This record gives sequence, C-alpha cells and structure tokens, in this order.
Amino acid sequence: MKLFRLWGLLAFLTLAILSAAIWYFLAPKFIAESIESVGSEILGAKVEVDDIDLELFPLKIKINRLQAADPDQPMKNLFEVKTIRFAVDSNALLWKKILIDELVIEGVNHNTDRASSGKIIGGRKTQQLQNKISSYKIPTFSNDEIKEIINDADLITQKRLDQLNLTQKKLNGEWETALDKKSYDKRISAIKTEYKELTKRSKEDKINLLKDRKKWKKLNHKVKKERQRIANLNKKFKLDTKQIKQQIQAVKQGPNDDLQKIMKDMGIGNGMSGLSDKYLGAKFTPWVTKTIELIKTMKASEETTDKAPVYSSAQGLLVKFTDQQIFPDLLIKKIHLSGNNKDFKVSGNGSNVGYFPWLVGKPAQIDIKLSAAGNASLSINSHWPSEKEMITKVSSIISNWSVKQMKLMESEQGPWIVNSGYLNATLKGNLTLNNLDFNLSINLNQPKIIFPKKLNGWQKDLAINLNQQKNIAIEIKASGTLNKPSIKIKSSLDKLFTQAIGSKIKTQVSKLKQQITQSISNKIGDLSSIDAISEGFSVRGKELNLNDKMLKELL
Repeated sequence: MKLFRLWGLLAFLTLAILSAAIWYFLAPKFIAESIESVGSEILGAKVEVDDIDLELFPLKIKINRLQAADPDQPMKNLFEVKTIRFAVDSNALLWKKILIDELVIEGVNHNTDRASSGKIIGGRKTQQLQNKISSYKIPTFSNDEIKEIINDADLITQKRLDQLNLTQKKLNGEWETALDKKSYDKRISAIKTEYKELTKRSKEDKINLLKDRKKWKKLNHKVKKERQRIANLNKKFKLDTKQIKQQIQAVKQGPNDDLQKIMKDMGIGNGMSGLSDKYLGAKFTPWVTKTIELIKTMKASEETTDKAPVYSSAQGLLVKFTDQQIFPDLLIKKIHLSGNNKDFKVSGNGSNVGYFPWLVGKPAQIDIKLSAAGNASLSINSHWPSEKEMITKVSSIISNWSVKQMKLMESEQGPWIVNSGYLNATLKGNLTLNNLDFNLSINLNQPKIIFPKKLNGWQKDLAINLNQQKNIAIEIKASGTLNKPSIKIKSSLDKLFTQAIGSKIKTQVSKLKQQITQSISNKIGDLSSIDAISEGFSVRGKELNLNDKMLKELL
C-alpha cells in the first residue's frame, strides 16, 4: 500500500515536471506566434519576432528583435525594435490580471532594410474600403425617375410661395383697415370744411381773435395728428414692402435651392464638392472604425464594480474555464521607450496604462519624442474614472519631417507616391464617450509625386498639376460620437480635382440640372407674374403720399 502511494507520487511529480518543462520550452514559441499572427493581421504586412527569452521565477519575458514590415514597401520595416522586456506578477495572473511594473522598449528604429519581403497575401483587409479615383462617376436618372422624385419632394419653392400668399392676405387686411377710405374721407372732409370756414371769416374780416385763434390751433392739431398717423403708416409701409420683396426674392430663389437640395439627395451635389473627401477619405476611415470597435470591446465583466481596485494578487476575479471575458485586466505602471542611431532618435515615457482604463484608478499618460528626418512629438492623457465616464486629450506636432515613398492615394492604374517632400502637421483633439472632436492639419511642402505611367485624360492632367504644387494642405475634422463619427476632409487638392475632372463632370451635371429644373418648373408653375404683387402693394405708398401732400398744403 505504501509502495503504491510512493509510485503514484513519483508518477505525479514526473508528469508535473515534464509538463512544466514542455510549457517552458514551448511557451516562447506560442507567444512569438501569437504576436506575429495578430500583428500581421492588423498591419497587413509581416510582423516577425526573432526569439523570446522566458524566466519563470519571477516570470520575465524578453522579446528579441521585433520587425514590422511596411505594407507599402515590403523590403523595408515600418519599425524595428531590438528588445522588449518586462516582468509579470505571477500571482496576479491567477486572478486574471496582467500586472507589469515596468515595460522597457529599447533599440527602436524605422525604415530599416529587410532580408526578405514583408508582403502577405491579400494585403490589408481595409484595402477594399479605399476609393479608386478613376471610378468617379455621376449617377444617371431617366426623365420618368426625375419626374417621380420631384413629385414626391417637399419643394422649398412651394413652401415659400404659400408663405408669400399668407403674408399678402394678412397685410391686405391690415391696410384695408388702416386706409378705410370712408372713415378717412370723413375726417379729411371735416378738416377741409373747418379750414374753408375760418379762411372765409378772415377774408371777410369777421375775425373773433380769441375764438378763431383757438379754432385755428385746434385745426392745426388735427392736421398734424393726421399727418403723424400717415407718417406711422409710412413706416409700416416700408417694413411691409421690405417683407414682401424679401419673400418674393426667396420664392424666385426657391427653384435653385430645390435644385441643389434634390441633387444632393440624389448623391450628386454640384458634382465637384468634397472631392478630397471622396478620394482621400477612405484612407482614414478604416482606422477610425478599428478604434471604435476596440473601445466597444472594453467592457468589464458583470461582476466588476465601478470602484477602481488596488492591483494586488489578493484581489480580482479568479480565473474560471467558463469566463466570457477574453482579455485579462492589464496595468503597466511605467513604460520606457528608446532608440537611436546616427539618423534616428526616439524617447518616450508612459504611466498607468491599462486595457480596462477605469480599473487603473489614475490618469494614463504617454509622451513620445522623435527626431530623424525632422522632429515629432505625441502626448496622450486619458482618464477613465468608470465605464461610463472618460476624457482623453491628444496633442501631436510634426515639424519639417522629410517624407520619402509615402502613398498619397490609389488608382486602378497603381499608387500615387510622394517620392520626396517635407511634412508639417498638428493634431489636437478631445475624446469622451459621448463626443468626438479632433482636428488634424497636414502640410506637405515641395512634394514630388510619382504617378502610374499608364494615365490619360483628366488623371494625367491631375498628375501634371500635382507636381507643380509647392504645397499640399489637408484639413481633417472628426466630430460626432464614437458610434456615429463624422469625418470631413478638405484640401488644396480640391481645386486641382475640379480643374482635372471639370469638363467631364460639368457636362453630366449640366444635363441633369436642366432635367431637374424643368420638372420643378412643371410642378410649381410660372413665377414670372410674381413681381406684380410688389407693384400692386406700392399703390398703398402712393396713396399715403398724396394724402400727406394735401395735409401739408393745409398747414
């Protein structure tokens, strides 16, 4: 019995030691393969690790030579890191926490040569989202389709015409009351009668100085009162005339406003607005989408409270095989980044960086400075007090950075590459769980563009004009919310796009405009007689002037 127990114990220990040894020797391979597969999928080019050193007590990991290929230049590395080393709290792992006191990244370099191509089959998954500039076309509509669209449209012109008719009806009623001829004639007749009587008495020398003086004074007061009334009506007349003319002008402008709105609803606009957005926008959209998806995954498990726990091996959620939470809690207390050679230098520091930021309890801060073919800096400060509250501030400046072999845009004939130039850029922004507010300003000075050889027509004109530019300016504004971001792009290229595409687009847009304008006119009717409303209203002013002239003569 004792022998059996001893044999069982020895078997268990042997199996445990063998399992630990296998894990010890295979774990580095699993870790390296995970880094390579996940990194390659995200980047769209090969991410490779030379080897990984692993120590068990305490658990330390050292990643030797991490390479990430440039998707646009497969024989170059986007960046290369000599070593990444950190120690992990082994006890914290049991509670599904990765606790790193200090992460050290050394020997960072960029644009280094590769021994083999870093290209992967299929390339970036976001490639399909990129616009092809040669596929820009104006949609076409038949006359019947346009007629149906106009008939269903809530036309601006009709609304303005209805408003004008209501205003005209209202003012006519007011002026009929104000210029009641019967009442006015009665008042003026009394004034004239009294004037004639007093004038006759003065001619016949039958003046009662005291009595007649009072009558003349009273008559004078009546005349002035009547003139004041006319003066007030004149003010009203000017305001009413202005209102009528503005509404008439708005009705006249209506068909053009309807034209622009309908064309916009049809996805046409004027055919040449926001061309930078159409051609360059897709380059940025995939990264915004990926960021949003990543933030959405940052949801703590149901058992987690809003309070930020202290990171220690004695607290946390015990690992269970039924866990739904894919990623463990992560806290990196300190980060140090460095790298330099004769042409390149990078340094950076970070603190309190966590995968679930609200569990850190302190604001995360990252500061990076680079100097190589220019200077660049990046600063990020992010505080997540809870799952429902967050504020992140980002600031980045790039000064006089020499650019080589940078893709500007893509066409069916091939990529358009910035062969050389100098980049200046600023990024400022704030991010909360409810609002997105980022502004990126890019200036590329003295750009030299390499474009595909097999270009013709407007694309060739665009390429020639691009190489004549001393500066290319691009403004990108991100606003809205994380769930519904709005990205607007403007650039100095808009004018070049317009010049290049102009003749092609204008012909198509002009034809559509004529079709839509005719359909609007058929629905609204003839507006040529609308000026008669203003002319008819002007009669009120002439009537007031005649009345005032007569009263002035009486005075």
